Amino acid sequence: MRKSLKNVLKGCLVAAAAFLMLPGAKAQASVVQTGATTNSATIRWDAPSSTYSEVTQYQVYVGTDYQNTALYRTFPANTTSCTITGLSAGVKKYVKIEYTYRSKGSTSTKTYTSSAGSTYDVKTLPGKVTGVKQDRWYYFALSFYATWNKIEAADGYEYVVRTNTGKVFKKGETGYNWNQFSVNKISNEIIYTVQVRAYTKINGVKCYGEWSDPGYFFTQPRITSIRVANKKMTIKWNKVAGATGYNIYVSTKPRSGYKKVKSVGKSKSSVTITKFKGKKISAKKTYYVYVATKKKVGKTTYTSGKLYYWNCKGTKFNSSNFGYF
Repeated sequence: MRKSLKNVLKGCLVAAAAFLMLPGAKAQASVVQTGATTNSATIRWDAPSSTYSEVTQYQVYVGTDYQNTALYRTFPANTTSCTITGLSAGVKKYVKIEYTYRSKGSTSTKTYTSSAGSTYDVKTLPGKVTGVKQDRWYYFALSFYATWNKIEAADGYEYVVRTNTGKVFKKGETGYNWNQFSVNKISNEIIYTVQVRAYTKINGVKCYGEWSDPGYFFTQPRITSIRVANKKMTIKWNKVAGATGYNIYVSTKPRSGYKKVKSVGKSKSSVTITKFKGKKISAKKTYYVYVATKKKVGKTTYTSGKLYYWNCKGTKFNSSNFGYF
């Protein structure tokens, strides 16, 4: 029966309001977790057995470790389980059980205190992962890193990477509580989305939280041509699939002084400008240029930022002649 129940629960996605019942604990454990939600945890403990004494009540303490606990509640002598409520999603707590007892048959009111056991691994189910974002995009290595906010009680995370068309590009899991992974063999001309969900193991059962909102991953488009002639500058770049537009920035210095000179829609892959900071374009000057990809989702617009710039003086341009910010 235990084995079949465990098979049913393994790999389950537990909704935020659902209550998880767990298989029986190991025989040698005196305090074990038997259930969880995103804001509560249920535990049980073994009643002490003695010929000469009797339990009068139990005290349940909850905290971060054995030195930092507070009394949660007291329970009658016939109680051997309780549900701890008011917790946050995805947390881990230290729980200890103490009991007071007196001699059997004694008429004295004097009682004594002893321990019924403790555990460090009382967990709530993980909540929704937040903060999924691009940590770094390696343009020429064709890879990027994704990261997100850790969930305290997570034992790992499952992730899925999709292309701009929704096709699954990669999926997998991170072990332990490692909140980062890399994606290789990507295209610089595609916007990817990443979603992550946490999982925690309670009595050997792997239970998943809710999927995160999508994080958007993309880089600058590669500039293919910059040409200055007839007091005009024409800039061309490769489109990024899934982009909703592009911002074009120009400076006369490699790492500072950039000004946005144009903002265009997704159908554009070139612009022509005639002035920069109020002055006509000159073939005698060296100009530094970068293009930022835009992705608008609802009311939020994401941008690729800047990693690389290209430069041009007159008609002298080489697409491999770039610099890093």
